[in-house]
Amino acid sequence: MIGCKSQADDASRNLVTNCGVRLEITAESQLIIAAIHSILSKTLRKMSVKAATTRLSSMTLNTGPLSPLKPPAPTPLVTKLLTKNDQEHDIYFGKNHFHNHFPHTLLSQFAIGAPESRLKKEWVIEDYLSPISKKQDIEITDSNWKEFIGRNNYYHNYLDYFKDKLKKDGVKETVLKYMLDETLLPSVVSGAVHPLIHVGFGIEFGVDMVVAEGISEACVHSPAFAPVVDIPLYSKPSTDSKSLLEIVDEIYHDKTFDDSVKFSDSAKSTFVLNDRKATEAIKQYVMKWPIEDSSEGYVKAYRELFELVTHFVASSAFPPPEIINNPKFKNHKFHPLLDFFLMYLSSLAFETH
Repeated sequence: MIGCKSQADDASRNLVTNCGVRLEITAESQLIIAAIHSILSKTLRKMSVKAATTRLSSMTLNTGPLSPLKPPAPTPLVTKLLTKNDQEHDIYFGKNHFHNHFPHTLLSQFAIGAPESRLKKEWVIEDYLSPISKKQDIEITDSNWKEFIGRNNYYHNYLDYFKDKLKKDGVKETVLKYMLDETLLPSVVSGAVHPLIHVGFGIEFGVDMVVAEGISEACVHSPAFAPVVDIPLYSKPSTDSKSLLEIVDEIYHDKTFDDSVKFSDSAKSTFVLNDRKATEAIKQYVMKWPIEDSSEGYVKAYRELFELVTHFVASSAFPPPEIINNPKFKNHKFHPLLDFFLMYLSSLAFETH
């Protein structure tokens, strides 16, 4: 959505683009997103012990499609463009460190049948991406790879390191070892979960270089969501048997969060994550969600996560009754507006299955 013009919409009190996408989210939505990040980290970490190994072992990694959607194997042109992006572009661009989405966009368009002319055009359209950064003098090794987490100027170093690890150890072992590491996991689910989505695309389409980019992306992300990623706590038995919708409803009505974040706050997640009272409450809510330690249990958990995110994306697109019925907006023509950050969670739902 980069490059879309924006305007203030008085009815929804959100920033809206001419692409029809809401770029800001409500304070309530930000609390929900923080909770989902926490729930996701709990799910991933529990899976790492048993179910993730079983799940990945059952797949033919990087030799064929992994999904019921059966994505086609990348053509020579797709591989060529992905390689050019890998070798020429950084994972961030611009002063605000926006993310490089080129593999996401290219592979998605390719999967739905875009002609080669459109795929080539995408490379031209995304000419705003930054050139890959110069490698730092320090080499990333097995003994020091955690020392530079959160430092974006080490992306090139991490990229070479993980390409080598993937070549030597394969996708399954590399992903399990690093993406689910307790030190890196908070970064994996930070940055609007871009690292996890990026790795998911690489696994889904069987492209090792994209997997390497995604793990490297996680390493250069600061662990912003660390306050709600509590591995020791999430490793304990659940304290209740609530559904996610029940938990979300409790969060919505919980007065604990009333002063955590306001609509006028720019970086809403920062305010939530810096509020110790809010983050402790979120972790306790996460513990109310039970996950059965079995293949069927994890299927049920992911289905529930997927349904929850779908509820959010769809329902938040429409103004509430107090706006629709307000005489001030009697002649206002409302349009559905999809929440930008909730859409990322929707993408994540596909890439974590």
